[in-house]
Amino acid sequence: MTHTILTSVRARLLPMVSAAAVVAGLACAPPSQQDIQTAQALSDLGVAFTDIQLQLQELQDQSDSLRLVVVRQDSVIRTLANLAGVQVPP
Repeated sequence: MTHTILTSVRARLLPMVSAAAVVAGLACAPPSQQDIQTAQALSDLGVAFTDIQLQLQELQDQSDSLRLVVVRQDSVIRTLANLAGVQVPP
């Protein structure tokens, strides 16, 4: 009886051990041309993403700068309007 149990356990484990050995063997294989191209594409994508982030930051800085200019101009216009006695809508 123990012999049949051992045989049945071996029969169930053999495909799993074989699959694990194949996977381990494939994991040690050198990268294919497609793997290298994929890695290069991912690297290029990372560089492009960083460039976009930098451009977005520059645009945000320009927007903030323009906002300050508009606030200053608005303040000057309101001051001149008050000095001239002209009402400026809010």
